[in-house]
Amino acid sequence: MLPSLRLASDLQDAPTITRHRLTQAPVRLCLVVVGEGTVSTQPLPESGTVTIGRAETNDVRIDDPSVSREHAKLYVDATIEIEDLGSANGTHVDKERILPRRRVEVRPDHVILLGSSMAIVQRSASVRPRRLWTHDYFEARIEDECERARTTRSTFAVLRLHVAGPHDGGVQRALASELSSVDVVAAYGPHEYEALLVDASPERAREVVERITLALEDLDLTTRVGLAVYPEAGTTPEALIANACEAVRAPNSPAPPGGAPVVTEDPAMRELYRVVDRIAAGTISVMLLGETGVGKEIVAEAVHQRSSRRGAPFVRLNCAALSEALLESELFGHEKGAFTGADATKPGLLETASGGTVFLDEVGELPLALQAKLLRVIDERKVLRVGGLAPRPIDVRIVSATNRDLEQEVLNRAFRADLFFRLNGISLVIPPLRKRRSEILPLVHAYVDHLSRAIGVPRPALSSDALGMLERYSWPGNIRELKNFIERAILLCTDGTIRPEHLPVEKMRATLLSAEPESPPRPDPRPRPDDDLYLDDGPEAALTVTERRERRAIVEALEACGGNQTAAAKRIGVSRRTLVSRLDKYAIPRPRKTVG
Repeated sequence: MLPSLRLASDLQDAPTITRHRLTQAPVRLCLVVVGEGTVSTQPLPESGTVTIGRAETNDVRIDDPSVSREHAKLYVDATIEIEDLGSANGTHVDKERILPRRRVEVRPDHVILLGSSMAIVQRSASVRPRRLWTHDYFEARIEDECERARTTRSTFAVLRLHVAGPHDGGVQRALASELSSVDVVAAYGPHEYEALLVDASPERAREVVERITLALEDLDLTTRVGLAVYPEAGTTPEALIANACEAVRAPNSPAPPGGAPVVTEDPAMRELYRVVDRIAAGTISVMLLGETGVGKEIVAEAVHQRSSRRGAPFVRLNCAALSEALLESELFGHEKGAFTGADATKPGLLETASGGTVFLDEVGELPLALQAKLLRVIDERKVLRVGGLAPRPIDVRIVSATNRDLEQEVLNRAFRADLFFRLNGISLVIPPLRKRRSEILPLVHAYVDHLSRAIGVPRPALSSDALGMLERYSWPGNIRELKNFIERAILLCTDGTIRPEHLPVEKMRATLLSAEPESPPRPDPRPRPDDDLYLDDGPEAALTVTERRERRAIVEALEACGGNQTAAAKRIGVSRRTLVSRLDKYAIPRPRKTVG
């Protein structure tokens, strides 16, 4: 596991952005450069010039095709100025494109755009710079931690930090001082940071947030911090990032009306909502089925809002988020003194939702003992608090959701058949986003509008190239992933238009390889001369065409990276753990380390 706060020069994987000839004089300024796939902090000289470009001869080299070989030059003295050297894609300072061969003053924390890469001049501390990771790497590490936590039952936390106005590098210093060496810090966007607290309990995570907040208050910085703890706030990278971001949004911005956007362009979704309209008036239990992130909670709330119970509470519980003891207390409530820490009587969700609807997300994660108690509550319409003596009548409708095959879980004796039949009065299957492609662009536009108002910024436009990428992407994380993409793009775009460089391009290109075919297999089974993906020989004989494409992409990435699995994983936009599992799945020989 790579530590997060190490110097870039200490890492075996060479960063895309490299430092060559800068003087080693005492540092008072630094240049933070965000390129595709990496972030680097480069010290600046006390005085002199610094060349920036794609060529090896530059002081700061950015290996990005949108950056010219000799792109720009910084002049460092009492003030800082930048000159565009006649680049192909231009240089922007604080959203304004500068004329070639003309110097423009740059103040600390002004955003400089060099093609699709971004740079910020900051005042630096006297300490050596620490590594600031990219969002793509950060998300891959969360994926690793989710997989590990499911096995070890450990916890970890995700932080999102917004800083209002210039901060002269103080945020990075505060994060470096308050986080441990194994935690991961990344750049989410301008004035936006994120951190992964490895093996952090909820208590430790809250303590870290408090320390960081106090440290930044000492610097007179206005900040907002969002905290999401696994598994309470989610069990996937998309869910954890979304929940951390939710808490960071501008508190004084007007709330978008109507809640999350609902789009029904696809015939299957129009039919689903017609069924919702018909069943909403009754009391029948509803089970929502579908992949993680498809919008089950949105449909559950639609059932509630279109029913006669809409004036009563709609309460949610993630059954995968809490231990068995806490789940029982949350669902049924407890009496004072029922267990250690029960300092006061607390009604459970089934009581507080009286007359309304209870949404049990990931209901397949309920322990068997709690399944039996929930079954009794449903049958008797009464709930007994933990430590209580007399049951209390309740009137609630239960809507549940799962991405598991509960019928198979019943056969495996992991889920009670009688509870399954009570919850499954009617089941609604929500198709994944890749199966309803006609809704992708309407959802993109709806979330751009929705999230711009939630964040409190003007609504940006979308370039045709960005729309094309979003439409072609296979969306393995479904609507929740789309929402995360759009929110970050809104923060990254500085000129009022979302472009491809504001999207996780490498991840999107890699995931396209795993997309399900959108059209039936071609009727002619004979292979074309230029396409051997359909030949049935070698190690790919038993694989589908999609799997063969993915296998080829992995092999090519390993070859391009000289067998370095970490670099190959980054190249195709997955975590190293995911890459290793696919090596096994596709019978790809593990690269051997070269012995010197």
